[in-house]
Amino acid sequence: MQNLATFLTRLQTFDLRIITKGELQNRIKEEEQKQAYSLVHETQYYKSFTYKSETRVLKDTALIELLSLNDISIKRELVQLKKLKERFKLFWTNFQQSYRELQTEYPRSYIFSIGLDHLFIVKNLQPDHIDIFIGDEFVESLSDSVKLRETFLNQLINDVEGTLYPRETFEEFNARMKNQESRKNTSENVSTKIPYNEDAGMPKFSEQFTGDFLQLMKTYFSEAHHTLLSTLINANIQPENQLIFRGNGNQLADAFKQLYEANLIVGCKKSDLEKWIAKHFLYATGDVPKEYTEGWLSSIISTDTKFCKSPIMEVRVKDKIPTIVPTVRNKKNSKY
Repeated sequence: MQNLATFLTRLQTFDLRIITKGELQNRIKEEEQKQAYSLVHETQYYKSFTYKSETRVLKDTALIELLSLNDISIKRELVQLKKLKERFKLFWTNFQQSYRELQTEYPRSYIFSIGLDHLFIVKNLQPDHIDIFIGDEFVESLSDSVKLRETFLNQLINDVEGTLYPRETFEEFNARMKNQESRKNTSENVSTKIPYNEDAGMPKFSEQFTGDFLQLMKTYFSEAHHTLLSTLINANIQPENQLIFRGNGNQLADAFKQLYEANLIVGCKKSDLEKWIAKHFLYATGDVPKEYTEGWLSSIISTDTKFCKSPIMEVRVKDKIPTIVPTVRNKKNSKY
């Protein structure tokens, strides 16, 4: 299982680089030779596209290797893959607890405080008493890198599960039901395939409050994307491309979480909502849109901790009647 081992090692290894101020674009106002951590080379943005391509190839070769095994062995390996998925979720919980919007510098102990060295392999990590700058550039690169790794892990898990537990089409399901009906008196085993249901796990928005929510969202989506958002929410018409939310990613996640917990989104579990958001949305605080991942979203939506420090809305309930209220933003302290 060399290919699988190589892929999993890649996902769990962070190769930190120590660079000088001249290689950073930040707001350090100290000596020119200030040292800082960098991880931008292990993201999919800027000039580091090779990392993404290499990781994708490793994922594909790992899948080929897995599918050569018998079902019992594949299931055993799938259990281990899901354990790694849970470790990524734990990382995101730690990450969100330490993340600060608009913060430009983090404590020297940051990497240790979020448990990165405990959860994964971290190369070139220096003791926290050594003066190495940790800035928002590094924290954002770490977030981007983990999202990329998590995305490929989820793709591998989904591909394996799709092989072990194939879903049948609506036509196949109907045909099987007719065959079973005609063989009621036989002892044939029933197929373990999961019947097709296109509405299963889809979030359904309360029609009474959809207009208020969409009106609030006009500030954060382009006109074209806001129109597509309206048809997605009102008619479940899937957009061809992901919709870009103009703001911090946790702001949109927090908004959907509030709607869900106020029962203004029904028909799905929180995990379904997280998958739906990851499928349909990107977010951007600059020129480059970034992806959501289920683990990152889970750390916000499926926990009781409030990680969003600058929410864009609040759901208030009075006499059991909810109201969506836009949050008053302090423009002096906000980039959006």
